[in-house]
Amino acid sequence: NEYSLRLRGCFEHLLDEKGRVSVPATFRQLLFEKKIKEIVLTNFVCDGARCLEGFAAPDWEIFENKLASRSRFDPKLKKLENFYLARAAFCPLDNSGRITIPNHLRVYASLERDLVFTSSLHGFRLWDLRIWSLVFQEAETALLENPELFIDVDR
Repeated sequence: NEYSLRLRGCFEHLLDEKGRVSVPATFRQLLFEKKIKEIVLTNFVCDGARCLEGFAAPDWEIFENKLASRSRFDPKLKKLENFYLARAAFCPLDNSGRITIPNHLRVYASLERDLVFTSSLHGFRLWDLRIWSLVFQEAETALLENPELFIDVDR
């Protein structure tokens, strides 16, 4: 995999009154080892719920370069640019290992105080705890109702 930052697990953190949140220690360690000082956050929709998607800055640049090879007249690409790229924000890590989440992204994902960082194959997702709890519960219910739900995922 060409991506340098991949979170494994689920981590709860608090958002402070200035919009800052501590990056989970496992993320910080990976970032530190690769000398990466910025994370990119953007709006995302997962299972019908709003959240943020995050990447190490070099991973975001890899993604942008892949998109740049496509025709700029592609209507799907234009929609992606309008929704996903236009609202992306570079968030530097401060000396305490925190990032400041821009207000437009906090509002979009309804981030209030209790946040959850979750695994993603391309980086991570950032949720308000209330929303994440519902999304997780829906996924668990679907799996309980259909134990073979994931049977073809790794084939």
